[in-house]
This record gives sequence, C-alpha cells and structure tokens, in this order.
Amino acid sequence: MKSLIKFILFFVIPMAILILWIGGFFSHRVPPGYAEIEGPVVSGIQTMKIEAEKSKGLYTVDGTVMANNNAKVATKIMGKILEIKVKEGDKVKKGQILALIDTSDIEQNIKEAKAALEELAKGREEALAGLRAAKAGYEFAKRTYERFKNLYKENAVSKQQLEEIETKMIGARAQYQAIQAKLKQLDAKEKQVKAKLQFAQIMKEYGVVKAPFDGIVIKKMNDVGDMAAPGMPIFVIGDNDFRFFAQIDESFVDKVNVGDEFDIHIETIKKVVTGKVIEKNSNIDPMSRSFSVKMKIPYVKGLASGMYGKFYIPTEVEEEIFIPISAVVKWGQLDAVYKVDEKGILHLTFVKLGKQLDDKVQVLSGVEPGDEIVVSGIERACDGCKIR
Repeated sequence: MKSLIKFILFFVIPMAILILWIGGFFSHRVPPGYAEIEGPVVSGIQTMKIEAEKSKGLYTVDGTVMANNNAKVATKIMGKILEIKVKEGDKVKKGQILALIDTSDIEQNIKEAKAALEELAKGREEALAGLRAAKAGYEFAKRTYERFKNLYKENAVSKQQLEEIETKMIGARAQYQAIQAKLKQLDAKEKQVKAKLQFAQIMKEYGVVKAPFDGIVIKKMNDVGDMAAPGMPIFVIGDNDFRFFAQIDESFVDKVNVGDEFDIHIETIKKVVTGKVIEKNSNIDPMSRSFSVKMKIPYVKGLASGMYGKFYIPTEVEEEIFIPISAVVKWGQLDAVYKVDEKGILHLTFVKLGKQLDDKVQVLSGVEPGDEIVVSGIERACDGCKIR
C-alpha cells in the first residue's frame, strides 16, 4: 500500500503536471479566430442606403427591326460580274444601277442578228427585182395566150401553137409564184431574226442590275468576278418603311392588342421610337409558348434592318431595388458593388442585375434594402478599405 502511494506521489502526479505544463494549461491562452487587419483609409467616397421602390413591374420584350418590303435583286442572265457600284448600307434610288454583268455573248448574238437582217434585206431586193420581171413576163405570156386562144377559135392558128403558148404562160406563172413564195420565206425568216434580235436586246438590258425601289442595300451577296446566275440574288434591298417584329410570352396575350403603342428602345443607335401594333397573331407557338406581333415604327437616322430593339409591358405593382449605374463595378464578366459594413469597411459584393431605366439599374440579388453601398468615387474604393 505504501509503495502504491509512493508511486502515485513521485511518478503519476509529476508526470500529469508535466503533461499539463507542456500542453500550455498553466499559460495564457488566445481564443481562436482571425486577427483583424486594418485596411487603408480612403476618402472622397459617397455612399447611400438602399431602399426598395414600389413600382409597376416591367416585362422586357425583345425584337428585331425589319424593312416592310425586302427585295432579292437578281439577274436573268448568266455572266461574270464586271462591276458593283454599291456597298452594304448605301441608300439607293429606284432605277439606280447596282451592278454590271458581262454581256459579250449577247452582244455577239445581236451583231449576228443584225448581219442576218442585212443579208435578208439584200435577198429581198433581189427577189423583188426578180418578182417584177417575172410578173411582167407572166402578164405578157397571159395576154399572148388569150390572143392565140381567140385566133384558135377562128382557126387562124393550130392547136399545137396554142398549146406552146399556154405552156410558156404556165411556166411564167410558176416562176412568178416561186418568187412570191421566196418572198414569203424571206418575210418569215426576217420575223424570226427580228424576234431573236429583240430578245437579245432585252437580255442585254438584264446585264444592268438596277434598284427596284428607293431603299437601303441590306446585303451584298456577290463580289466582282463572281458568276451571276438567273434567279440567284446579288443584293437584298429593303425600303425605309420599317416594322418591329417581336415574340411575347403567352401570359400577355390579352394585354397587347392591335392599336396599342409602346416605346421601343433601339440599342444600336441609342434611340427610342414609338411603335404601333398593326398585326397580332394570337395563336400560341407550342415550342416557345409565345405569340407574335408586328409594329409599325417611324424611320430615324441610322435605323437599319436587322437591328435589335426592346420594349416593356407593365405588370403588377412590386418592390424592386434600383441603384445608380455608377455604383456597379466590373469584375471580369461579373457585376459587383462595394458594400459598407457597420465599421465603415468596404466589401466587394457580387450582384445580379436586371433591367436598366435611365441612369439606374435593377438589382435582382446580392444586396438588400438597408444595405449601404458606394455610389461615387468608386475608383478609389478597394475590398477591405475603410471610409470612416
């Protein structure tokens, strides 16, 4: 028993005290956590408290500007494009020359047709001269036959003599009729050649490609040296009578009707135009669950077919958060703001943005009403900086 007490007193207790001392039991302990690092103090920064705004919600509708009349301009002949006189975006007038097509083959056909007409004219002159001679010979032979016929009745000439004269008259008539037939053939041939000449001249005109109406060159499909083919478009021309086409969610089918007007924002040219609904297709597309509308919009400088636009449809009243655009910073592809905590320290906070109205932008997530954010002097702000 005494040996056990000695063992505990002289071995177990000293060992326990040693272990506790090594473990820091008898020293001051620092509680776990992160040491606060004092960030730099910055000035010239303005902040604001975020407040939710009650407003009518807005549903954004995207659409495209299109010319009301689009014409695919092509040629009716096959040939190399020798010259293109316009480029995409150029304004053109009705009848203005857009391009020239090689018509050398057609011009050769025109020369051959004209040469053939000259030959036919010479042949006609010769035939007419022969016709006059043949007619005179036939008329003379006919009078001679009539005279011999009367003499034969009086028994003044023999039947053989009458038959000889009759044979000459028949030959003269046949010659006269042959020349008349030749003239008819020449007339028919002349009509054919003239028809070919007229066709060739018309086809030559197709070598000059012209604008069908006043408008804008929306697209140029070919370049100089390309082979133009009948029916293959060289240009797409659109007029200045523009329409705005859009697909709208089916939930708004009863809220948009013919005659309604909306302010359409054309992002490319930073203009707002008033569009009036002139067509509405109430049939719902089963794939996109939307219906289509067409609006008439006025022409403004810079407006062109294919431009993107959008307008807004009011929805029910809801609370939304809007902040100045100046408060938003870009962090790569992300949007962020500097949020200020109760100690005046800035924290870079990523946000999700919504629609933009004038100089404000909607915040969908990342901040809440009551949060304080930096709105001015943002170029001086940094994550962890102090403003007070």
